[in-house]
Amino acid sequence: MQLITDLDFEYPFPTSVALGTFDGVHLGHRAVIRAAVESAQAEGLTPAVFTFSELPKNAFLPPEKRLTPLCTFREKAQLMEQMGVQLLLAPDFSKALCTMPPADFIREVLIKRLRAGHIVCGYDHRFGAGGAGDTDLLMHICRDEGVGVTIIPPVVRGGEKISSTLIRKLLERGFIEDARTLLGHDI
Repeated sequence: MQLITDLDFEYPFPTSVALGTFDGVHLGHRAVIRAAVESAQAEGLTPAVFTFSELPKNAFLPPEKRLTPLCTFREKAQLMEQMGVQLLLAPDFSKALCTMPPADFIREVLIKRLRAGHIVCGYDHRFGAGGAGDTDLLMHICRDEGVGVTIIPPVVRGGEKISSTLIRKLLERGFIEDARTLLGHDI
């Protein structure tokens, strides 16, 4: 798997890109990544992921309130590679990225630099300055640019939406097996 850690690049081949923070690469995240890999296979694209090397939330929190990731970046990358991801774009959550208007992120990073032919994300994915970008904006711009979009609905187990927050709560309460089940891998 090729790892790119900055935005000063242009990938030479068209991609199918999964978007997300992917903290823990839990079953919900796996649905997003799997859809991007399947789209890549069906459309002759390179399966790719755009994520961050650190948790973006932590950039806005004081040190004592920062979250500990559910897995290391290396573990995250290994899990993605096992799923068939061939390109991992994982820059630092920089000022340039967190102030980038959502439409610029789609056009400049995803379409121009990653050469996205298809983009996959979860139903609640937010991006761009202030998290102002959402799936509606993504679908609108991609439709105009001729890029396919797949939005993955929530993945639910036991009546609850699987999320990194839920998994953290389970771990805090000592429900290790329940957390493992939602992650879909050992912790």
